[in-house]
Amino acid sequence: MGNSTLDEIVAELMLTSDKVSPILHDQVKVWMKTDDIEALGALYELLTEKRFYTRIQPPLQFDDYHSFILQYYERCLREDPDGKWSNSRYSAGGDLVGWFIGLWRDSSVPRSALLELKEWLAKLYKQGDEKLRVCLITATLEHLFQDRKIAKYFADWRKDTILADAYDEALGYANHLRKQ
Repeated sequence: MGNSTLDEIVAELMLTSDKVSPILHDQVKVWMKTDDIEALGALYELLTEKRFYTRIQPPLQFDDYHSFILQYYERCLREDPDGKWSNSRYSAGGDLVGWFIGLWRDSSVPRSALLELKEWLAKLYKQGDEKLRVCLITATLEHLFQDRKIAKYFADWRKDTILADAYDEALGYANHLRKQ
């Protein structure tokens, strides 16, 4: 028997434009509770692709999905899945850059959400093994730090003995990328 949550989400992703119907907000919230990384990946696509998320009725608000996105990224970063729908460690790290920058530029997003994200990244880095740490530096932080204001926002990492090396390494890569 197949995974019914994954099947339900994929069915929504596969609808052709002539068969588009609303996706119920409450159903999305139920799907967010699954433990299946593949179903979470399919749901992530549904939430991040405009043609899908605009069908959610009533529309999701930031508070409805931001913890889901963080939990999904964390699982991908820690587990490095190799599935059809789920992100690999590095693709999740890259997507995280775009999400952080989007939140950074969106004045309607509470600044506390950015602080939470920065603290979450610090926790992930500190708890992570070497592979996760390298990924966070090369797939996420170095690209975030290409924006000097974001790099400055993370500068307090230099006060932490574990985070200081990550900050300096990522900033070095970012400075090199800026010069290209």
